[in-house]
Amino acid sequence: MLTLVFPSVSASMAEVTGNNRPNILLFTIDACRPDHFGCYGYNRNTTPNIDNLVKEGALFTHAFSQSAWTTPGMISIFTSLYPPTHGVDAKDRTLKDDVLTLPKVLKGNGYVAPVLPKFVDIQNYWHLGFDAVDKERFQGGEGEDLLKLLEAYKDQRFFIWYHYHGLHLPYNPQNPYDKIFQEDIISDISADSEAVSVVKKKSVIKNNSVNFNNTDRQTVAALYDGQVKQLDDYMGQLTEKMKKWGILDNTVIIITSDHGEELFEHGFIGHASTSLNAKLYDEIIHIPLIIWWPKKIKHRVVGELVQQIDIMPTILDMLGIPPFEGLQGYSLVPSIQGKPANNLRPVFCETILGGFQSTKEMEEIRLRCVRTKEWKLIYTNTPASDVSRGGLNDGKYELYNLSNDPKEEKNIFENHHEVAKELKKKLFLWIETTTSKECGSQSNAGINPLQQR
Repeated sequence: MLTLVFPSVSASMAEVTGNNRPNILLFTIDACRPDHFGCYGYNRNTTPNIDNLVKEGALFTHAFSQSAWTTPGMISIFTSLYPPTHGVDAKDRTLKDDVLTLPKVLKGNGYVAPVLPKFVDIQNYWHLGFDAVDKERFQGGEGEDLLKLLEAYKDQRFFIWYHYHGLHLPYNPQNPYDKIFQEDIISDISADSEAVSVVKKKSVIKNNSVNFNNTDRQTVAALYDGQVKQLDDYMGQLTEKMKKWGILDNTVIIITSDHGEELFEHGFIGHASTSLNAKLYDEIIHIPLIIWWPKKIKHRVVGELVQQIDIMPTILDMLGIPPFEGLQGYSLVPSIQGKPANNLRPVFCETILGGFQSTKEMEEIRLRCVRTKEWKLIYTNTPASDVSRGGLNDGKYELYNLSNDPKEEKNIFENHHEVAKELKKKLFLWIETTTSKECGSQSNAGINPLQQR
């Protein structure tokens, strides 16, 4: 059988030992588009606080999710395993409890890993190794609960994950964020249209169930940007509080996302779980990745292809924790240090049709893609043609030349047979070699980081 070879993590980036390891704050943002951040080149002033962080951190311009909805990508972050390997790729699936995860490894190396119950109270997020805290003690609105959690654990070495939900549908930022970018829109209409009202109220809007005119589309984008600005103002508040508590300079802050969000690039809005019609175009899978560690990381823009599975090995490498066999990602520390990239691996993604909202029938339809710097191949199976059943040729294919067609508007699959053939080979090899025979299996041979102190 053909196998994929995954690169190992690099040497540690600094003299970091158990006594001087920093805190880790992993801040993930639901449905987040990096191209709506100023530091990624956006023309609206949406993210001045995040932009300031970037000036002292590493900005990855080509970071990608492993899926088009939340769960598979988040589990990939915590395990450094692709969705076909960890198996938590549909509602009500759970990671095997013997899989080594990021919180388990860090707890074995002297960290506390508290988490708010709302992030681990569904089956998809069991067995990750976090310690759920008392719900009553840390009640609060979006972001307020994180501030309470940080204050409570500020005197311990912590690994804290917080999932910010404020960019997800419905797009309905509070005043004044709901109007802050509306002045850019030329319109005589003062009241919300029926389409905009739906966007402000519903978290699930089935693909093509609402018609949007040009003004609607601009208004929806402005509402989304208002939410981004609200997020950024919160980030300013968060860092000020951490500075006041004396933990900012000894905390690594990682800002990333579970997946992106479509804003009409391919006809509609949302992502797999909100539109019930999964897509794997870049607006869905391109995510931010910012790593900030004061006095340890210098500002650097990194352009190589990176993925969610690379976050766990990067954190371990930064902390000087030895790697172990089974990780499918690799450390980004060399890239942070400005060394030549040693990774030529493409990005691989997988999603079921309706994400968290999928019916059993929808779970049978999977979209998978392989993305290089220049090309993307998207494969949508039919249940009878899925590679796991032995079929390799049936189904729908899309091929895009990202250099000439970055918006993925022209499917040229029929015109580039050799490119398509090579990408199909890579994609099906990936499916074959990463699909777990048993949900959530993982090889943990070699060094066990739980024993490293």
